[in-house]
Amino acid sequence: MPTITRHRARLGDLLVQRGVITEEQLAAALAAQQRGQQQRLLGEILVDLGHATKEQVLSAVAESCGVPFARLVPQLVDPAVRGSLAESFIQKHGVLPLFKVRDVLTVATSEPSNLFLMDEISHAAGLSAQLVAATPDNVYQMIEYASAERKESPPAEDPPSEDRAALDDVVLAEDYDTAYGNWPPEKVAALLVREAVRARASAIHLEPDEKVLRVRFRADGVLHVVMRPPARLGPGLVGALEEMLGAPGAAAGTCPGRSARVLVQGRAVQLHMAAIVGAFGPCVTVRLVRDDEAQRTLDKLGADFELLARYRRIIEGVRGLVLLAGPRESGLTTTLYATLHALDPIRLNICTFESYVHYNLPGVSQFSPAACGAADAEAALGRLLGQQPDVVALDGEMGGGAAAAAAARAGRLVLARVRAIDAADAIAQAAARVPADVIGGALRAVLAQRLVRTVCPQCRAANEPPAALRRRIAEVFGPIEHFVKGRGCTRCGRTGLSGRIGLFELVPLEGPLAELLDSPRDARAWRAAIRAAGHPSLWVDGMAKVRAGIVPVEEVMTVLAGCPGEMAAQ
Repeated sequence: MPTITRHRARLGDLLVQRGVITEEQLAAALAAQQRGQQQRLLGEILVDLGHATKEQVLSAVAESCGVPFARLVPQLVDPAVRGSLAESFIQKHGVLPLFKVRDVLTVATSEPSNLFLMDEISHAAGLSAQLVAATPDNVYQMIEYASAERKESPPAEDPPSEDRAALDDVVLAEDYDTAYGNWPPEKVAALLVREAVRARASAIHLEPDEKVLRVRFRADGVLHVVMRPPARLGPGLVGALEEMLGAPGAAAGTCPGRSARVLVQGRAVQLHMAAIVGAFGPCVTVRLVRDDEAQRTLDKLGADFELLARYRRIIEGVRGLVLLAGPRESGLTTTLYATLHALDPIRLNICTFESYVHYNLPGVSQFSPAACGAADAEAALGRLLGQQPDVVALDGEMGGGAAAAAAARAGRLVLARVRAIDAADAIAQAAARVPADVIGGALRAVLAQRLVRTVCPQCRAANEPPAALRRRIAEVFGPIEHFVKGRGCTRCGRTGLSGRIGLFELVPLEGPLAELLDSPRDARAWRAAIRAAGHPSLWVDGMAKVRAGIVPVEEVMTVLAGCPGEMAAQ
């Protein structure tokens, strides 16, 4: 059997790609290394020359080794796993057990490039091991901290729970000065990130007013106010978040977009920060993408079994244009990443072009506009196609364009996110922008979707909707015997809703539908043709989930309000 060799990206190239150093600085460092007959590592030379910090170098080394990089904090260290490795082993190798999930021990090290370290840890602990990279100072600081904590023998904390935190628990103290007045901004920022992760929030919003800084979490698509500190603390808190994301020394609010991967209570989270200066100071949004959310598989999205089977057959063909359609906050990124996870990165060359990289996908080459260095989307796609990809995933702007369709006709599978209210709207938009002879041979399918909140399992109860609504649903979708709704409890923040699931509409462009691409049609005409071909709407999927007791009917009515379909048509 042939041996597969994995080639690591070179440290210097990674640092240049990240914008840490310039090509000239790299050349100077390599020349200095050559003069010293390569007795010193390139990273050490870059640090000595002042071109990069130790943290920046080690983070790039970790990426090249496929190991996550983290800034260790006491909350990451579970005292219960310290005994997994002998003290002599910890001191000798400069490693620190952090936490254990099932039979996998996560261990911090400052030497992610040590090829044998993971095997030695596994052998010594009798467990599977995974590594997390951190700077030597950070690792030894946490080793000393854990040793001191162990001597004091504090009660062991419960391991991080996989259950969602009750939203009531993350409404932080209203009297900020009394509760957090003496805290430095760095500690408050860490608290906000930790609580947002516990609540499975998708974003943290900092919104300054004249006197108050409003801090809100977006959970399940809904904003919740969690803190109202004085407005004067805004710049310091923004600066702390910028430093957390690797922009130390940036003026508050001047950081247009930063990303970082951090560990929060044992959970790997990707943070993306965007800031803009408003009338009363910097307004900041920090998006949070948890590994377990970004790594969802297709069968975890909530799609009907038959629909999912048809979608898998479409993408397994590895040819043609597939549009993922929906408005903002409809879960398109999650579905796109789940689709890419379903493909084989060993057999296929998979590339993405995204406004910014939401989450690092193993085995996938991911690009952003800045990385491509092209003036417009079409030129960027041209450069991307020079990589000879088998699969291309595109952000919305290029999704329905002629270049994307041409790439699909050239034998590639092109997955594109587009803003549209349903499948008919997405097809009409693409057909209006792309010549009929191009789109006709390229477009294979459209998957339209929405996200709806599911009933909280803790306070689930029978519900009786208004009689007129029940009759209307029965007329269009058939009778539904039982409706459910959450009463509201501490787990769901008194909303009766917890978590979200997808509503889907899949339309393959084949047979008579494919032939219709030859002549112009508006969305209404496409909608009629799709229904005539027997493809159900988002409304049908929504009511199926109401019938199954997964979502309350009021939620479906709210989310699909304004979406054409059976309920809206009559």
